[in-house]
Amino acid sequence: MTLSIRTIGLIVAAVGLVGCASSRTGTNNANEAPPTAGSEPGSTDETGQTERDPLVGTKWRLVELQSMSDAIGEIRPKDPSDYTLTLGSDGRATMKLDCNRATGSWTAEVSSDGYSGTFSFGLLAITNAVCRVPSMGEQIARDAPYVRGFLLRNNRLYLNLMADGGIYAWQRESPVAFEKQPDPALEAALHRASPDYTRHAVAAGGMEARYAYGRVDLNGDGIEEVLAILIGPMFCGTGGCNLLLLKKDEDGFTVINAFPISRLPIIVSDHKTARWSDIVRPEHGGGAELSYVKHVFDGSRYVEAKRLPGDVTPEGTWLLTGEYAYETAIRLKPQR
Repeated sequence: MTLSIRTIGLIVAAVGLVGCASSRTGTNNANEAPPTAGSEPGSTDETGQTERDPLVGTKWRLVELQSMSDAIGEIRPKDPSDYTLTLGSDGRATMKLDCNRATGSWTAEVSSDGYSGTFSFGLLAITNAVCRVPSMGEQIARDAPYVRGFLLRNNRLYLNLMADGGIYAWQRESPVAFEKQPDPALEAALHRASPDYTRHAVAAGGMEARYAYGRVDLNGDGIEEVLAILIGPMFCGTGGCNLLLLKKDEDGFTVINAFPISRLPIIVSDHKTARWSDIVRPEHGGGAELSYVKHVFDGSRYVEAKRLPGDVTPEGTWLLTGEYAYETAIRLKPQR
């Protein structure tokens, strides 16, 4: 269910009326005990009070700014990965604002319902690089001091600005992050899928490839599939890099799909086709505007089902949402 902008605003604004039933978290009081690391977000103790702020230790990507003005409507980033918000368990807030970074503190009071409350940022220190146009970074930095409340709905965080100034909608980043350790069996499969990636080709191109990967069970059989993205001149273009979906078998890994020139994150839908979750890939770059491609499983592999406009972010769980770069990815040695 999609909530209207005004409905969200009314819910978040109403939180201020129930502050006496709320649980305070963040760094407003240095004498307060930190949240218990082992408790689950939203869980309650024997008295029925919230043990831990559901925002603690979470990371989010910007979906849109929902303006209360019909003339402005919704403002969406071209690439949601350019705008992230991390709410640390130590009360530290860090933000990626396009080409800039912001750090500071955050404080929240959770209402008795466990999914809404008051919210505010402390003073933010922000870098001052000149980003490409258009950029939402400056607007987010200007608006941050005026955030007054939050609401959690369907893996989204809505931060409400004071005086009906608008609502920032953020999508929760999935715990499915990039693996940090090399996987020899996976590397063997990547080599088989990339026969042209040889020492001679690297000598001609001047740079070795690297890869990043994560694991996810797409068909509910208890065996995780692997999503691996190849990074380097042979595998990337202005629209992204080559993405492979692989399944584990007796010989290591077998490629299910190869998605050329892909962007991250991958969105996994709650809807299943042939017992496999539908997946959605973002596409943009090379002069093309952001759009999404929905894939469904046909019994042996994923096939393109439809293309979706980029002005609405598809619902689902985001996978491979951590930041990756050539310098931090895993080295893939070329074949002889």
